[in-house]
Amino acid sequence: MPAKLFVAVMFREEDVLASALDELEESFGEVDLRSEVFDFNFTRYYEAEFGAGLRKLFAGFAGPFERDRLVEAKLTCLEIERRLSRRGRRRVNLDPGYVTLHSVVLSSRKDRAHRIYLGEGVFAEVTLLYQRGRYRPLPWSYADYRTEVAQSFFLAARERLRGRRAER
Repeated sequence: MPAKLFVAVMFREEDVLASALDELEESFGEVDLRSEVFDFNFTRYYEAEFGAGLRKLFAGFAGPFERDRLVEAKLTCLEIERRLSRRGRRRVNLDPGYVTLHSVVLSSRKDRAHRIYLGEGVFAEVTLLYQRGRYRPLPWSYADYRTEVAQSFFLAARERLRGRRAER
């Protein structure tokens, strides 16, 4: 059953965001849903590579997404990150995942106990579960996925997915 593809985009510079979104649309089709941009101040993990003042948004893509393409989506995002890098340093971090009526699944290159290996160095985790009208975080859910910005985005993505299913 198809899902809705999204990419979490972390960046500092507006021109890098615009370039990343252009390349994502070339790869995955039209962006039909965007969250508001928010400050990414939940961890300092990325500051050594990117510098301070990071921001983030979630972008959803219009077409149906077959869940078995998550590895391909992650590898595509890694290639876009590489192309937009300068002097060996990333200027954007792209984390694809997908929304279903039941959950939000996120891809990662990092192996952890709660992640399932999909192949080619890519893992997947259920990051949020849909229960009683909201997406609920799990113990390992990142702080930015626990925000109201994320909640609003994923609920809107779920509604678009439901609408697409009703059209069949």
